[in-house]
Amino acid sequence: MSPPQRVTLADVARAAGVDVSLVSRVLRGHDVKVLDETKERIHQQARELGYRPNAIARSLRSAKAGAFGLVIPNFSNPVYAQIIAGAETAAARRGSVMMTSSGEGWSRSAWYEALDGGRVDGLLVAGGSAVELASLRVPYLLVNRSVPGVARHLVLDDERAAGEAAGHLLALGHRHLAFVGGPADADTAQRRWAGFRAAVGEHRGATVRQLAGDYTAAGGRAAATALVRDAPDVTGIVAANLPSGIGALEGLRDAGVRVPDQASVVAVHDAEIAEYVVPRLTTVRMPLQELGARGIELLTTLPPTESIAEVVDAPIELVVRDSTGPVR
Repeated sequence: MSPPQRVTLADVARAAGVDVSLVSRVLRGHDVKVLDETKERIHQQARELGYRPNAIARSLRSAKAGAFGLVIPNFSNPVYAQIIAGAETAAARRGSVMMTSSGEGWSRSAWYEALDGGRVDGLLVAGGSAVELASLRVPYLLVNRSVPGVARHLVLDDERAAGEAAGHLLALGHRHLAFVGGPADADTAQRRWAGFRAAVGEHRGATVRQLAGDYTAAGGRAAATALVRDAPDVTGIVAANLPSGIGALEGLRDAGVRVPDQASVVAVHDAEIAEYVVPRLTTVRMPLQELGARGIELLTTLPPTESIAEVVDAPIELVVRDSTGPVR
């Protein structure tokens, strides 16, 4: 079967009995001196015929691609789904679409190069290096991260989130705490560790232990296993992200440690999956959708050369579930 023919402005003009140029101006929302009945007839014929604007032609006229790009480290971390959802919603309000990639299947630098040819009007970057970004001509903004030498970033209040997690455990009576971190070169992991350490430091007699992690469930599991072996006195664990927290639960289960009877676990970030692990995981919910939406807003309202260093101003919420309880 041959594909259906695209309805054109000429088809709408013919059906409405008017000139093509008039149809074009009316459908594009221009202020045209014509009877309201004529405008309504044009819109009605466009609807009945199923007319849709030619995005390619429109982009050539406006020098706009009608699309934004988003680069994420991977698709396995569920928190990125929320960032994508927020960015897509904000882009849709502006009549644009989102294109998301993790760089898998081809190099991230090649993906940047492909987008830099005018395929997107702006780029949100949650994964990449300053070297890769330096040559970009398209406006870009780092989201959920900052990179030395890059003066445009939008982040969450990571210090406060980790501090909320530690404070919850301290309020339950835990005094021997551990932090399962992220990659050493991740600025988010560094900020969360700083927030955790500051919160614990306010309580006399509390001890802290930092374990290396990689923001994966496997990394969280390995960290918890090492913790049970090397520091059995620890009863409270803060995981720097959600997959690490889920992995920590598994590592404790493997070692025969009951949660929350013998140890409590809190993870930074929240997603639906936290409700369906056993035990249900206590988390710190952060404004991820707001992060994605604000990123699109900044890309579309500020000059591409303007420096941006912003922390999303939205509520952070401790979500208490079954993985935390009083120290025993």
